[in-house]
Amino acid sequence: MSDFDFGVGGIIIFGLMFVMITTATVMVRENVTGTLRRLQMTGIGAGVLLLGVTLSQMAVAAVQVPITFGAAVLMGFENNGSLLLAMVIGLMVALSAVGVGLIVACFARNDGEATNLASVALVPMVFLSGALFPMPAVPLLTIGGQTVELYDLLPATHAAEAMRQVLIFGAGPGDIAYELGMMTLLSVLLLAIGVALYQRLRLQRG
Repeated sequence: MSDFDFGVGGIIIFGLMFVMITTATVMVRENVTGTLRRLQMTGIGAGVLLLGVTLSQMAVAAVQVPITFGAAVLMGFENNGSLLLAMVIGLMVALSAVGVGLIVACFARNDGEATNLASVALVPMVFLSGALFPMPAVPLLTIGGQTVELYDLLPATHAAEAMRQVLIFGAGPGDIAYELGMMTLLSVLLLAIGVALYQRLRLQRG
């Protein structure tokens, strides 16, 4: 396995995490331009609004995975796994990016601040996840024979490992059950926090 092959999964995850920047920027712009207020005046529910934003960003992620994958294949990458499973991994980790983007949007006052704050969150989340290069072991505890590392608190960590296992070694869902489970749990948690904060700090304030 070449360094290029090793890095393809991480590059895909890195690209997907940029969804947090687009999410934060879009939500701040909606607030600054008054679009959010006008939408609220139509009686649209907060859940519908945030669901629409989430689905639009997931659509971006759904397009991004095959484009990045296709570029890697053209550059010599040999895929050994399921592109469909890779798509599922990509969409799930994109949920966490949407969640962080919503959190950032709660505290940014304009597009520039949204981009800067989201970038501050994106860089450590990607680099500490080991998506682009291996990180030194920092064990926290052991549960059921599974060592939990400090970086395991980041959904991108599990997404990057799962993506590598699928694309390089042809792993199936059962082979990456731990990674899928942890990634799903952490991504849903971040999305829930983002939605709750945005509703409280932006939507309820009007």
